Amino acid sequence: MKFSGKSLNNIGKFFRGSGRFFPAGGALLAFLALGGCISSTAPILTDAKPVLGERGQIHVYTLTDGVARDPGVITYQWNGSRYLVRGKSLGISDFTLHPYEGRDMVIQSTSQRAPHTVEYGLARRIADATYLLLPLDENDADASTRETLCTKTQDASCRIATTEQIFAFARATADKQFERGALAVVLAGSVPAARR
Repeated sequence: MKFSGKSLNNIGKFFRGSGRFFPAGGALLAFLALGGCISSTAPILTDAKPVLGERGQIHVYTLTDGVARDPGVITYQWNGSRYLVRGKSLGISDFTLHPYEGRDMVIQSTSQRAPHTVEYGLARRIADATYLLLPLDENDADASTRETLCTKTQDASCRIATTEQIFAFARATADKQFERGALAVVLAGSVPAARR
């Protein structure tokens, strides 16, 4: 499994803890920045459910050479249609999870900054409340699929617009041998509700 240069660069920056990145936000950003290759101009998947509970924390670790590194924590809260990232999130404003096949879910996340691009990843449940996170990477699909389903734009190597496109790339990513990625442990309901 290969990450795009953009995704690796973003994840590296988030976890290096430089002054411009909020450490607690880095975890969810890594969780969601995994979808850096496949993108859309608006959310495609609808009817999301709060599969992680109403609120909680996600503890995320990068996986490198069989070792979990660079821990980070972020809080999230369901708003009725999507999970909002709480606190200083640099890059991601919200996300949803959508059941896919077997133990896999598709991650759909929206960037915080204009033009608010939507990106996609795969979350594979490996134990209760524990997921392996991977980007939906156009390079996981064969050349014919990429040629047919990807629209190249000035800011995107693979822009999509339909659920069929998402699922085709999700299938290609799910079929690959996972060599890298991130590990996420979800602690649902572990944080108090936001004050009103």
